[in-house]
Amino acid sequence: MNEEFLARFMVLTTLAAAKSAAPPLIIAAAVGFVVALFQGVTQIQDQSLPLTLKILAVSAIFLLFGSALASPIFVLADEAFRVFPTASR
Repeated sequence: MNEEFLARFMVLTTLAAAKSAAPPLIIAAAVGFVVALFQGVTQIQDQSLPLTLKILAVSAIFLLFGSALASPIFVLADEAFRVFPTASR
């Protein structure tokens, strides 16, 4: 296992994590912004409203697109198990 292989694999791991985490984070930020704007306009002071709506939105994203979000990680894990016997020599 050389340094070039490890560096390449670390970059691929970072990209797979970013591809899997970015859509739920973007949706949570957008929902948080809309709820904060709504709370600012209506002067509602409820603390649980933004958290509840973010949880529901992110859960819906995972239910609808969970397999697409997990596929980069599965591909990376498959490659790691395939390459490991030759890379560990």
